[in-house]
Amino acid sequence: MDSLSLKPGERADLPGLPAQVGTLHFPAGTVLPPTSHEQDEISFIHAGVLQAESGGQRTTLRGGDVSFIPAGEIHSAEVLEDVTLSFVLLERR
Repeated sequence: MDSLSLKPGERADLPGLPAQVGTLHFPAGTVLPPTSHEQDEISFIHAGVLQAESGGQRTTLRGGDVSFIPAGEIHSAEVLEDVTLSFVLLERR
């Protein structure tokens, strides 16, 4: 078993897979502008609340929620309460 230990803001390649993992912390009031990327994104919200928009749909995500954003989809968010999350970016083959 491989093990990775990441601090907030760090990202690492996942050994043996076309994927990266990372962890992020955003203080309340942070606005994440519209962006997209070539990888599918799975995010695990550990704590906090954010209002996210992806693919034209708005949703509120809270600690304990998991989100999926397909590759190429434009997404953005506004952090309502301090958020800590982990993510996986999966390369499409």
